[in-house]
Amino acid sequence: MRDLLTGASREEEVARPAAPAEAPRATPAQRSPLHVMESLNSLSVDIARAIDHDASIELWNRYRRGERDVFTRRLYTLKGQQTFDEIRRKYQAEAEFRAAVDRYCDDFEKLLKDVSRNDRDNIMAQTYLTSDTGKVYTMLAHASGRLH
Repeated sequence: MRDLLTGASREEEVARPAAPAEAPRATPAQRSPLHVMESLNSLSVDIARAIDHDASIELWNRYRRGERDVFTRRLYTLKGQQTFDEIRRKYQAEAEFRAAVDRYCDDFEKLLKDVSRNDRDNIMAQTYLTSDTGKVYTMLAHASGRLH
């Protein structure tokens, strides 16, 4: 998990041909937003596993009923708590990572708003929030301070 987070600060090398030995590695300042977003996407499966599914459902229900400060570390597995701490640290320290997280959260929140217009019973919103994508949103939004 920690290696994946570290990878969010460097270019992904998975689908790239090997560079010549003398080619310098890209620094975080040289990375494009696309690379940062790809790195975030590569974290999604691991982040989804880092969240207790039943706790996620319970906390989102309470939050949507108006309760605040419901998102706590109990939402995460032990490994998930480490991931949360690392994401929070990266969010505070790295502007590009912060921008990618903010874009992801903005896009997900727009999706929820659009879905909620015709979702009287909140079934679709609940489905999105408890999906793997929603779990990624939950951790990123929580680590970035969006969820109070």
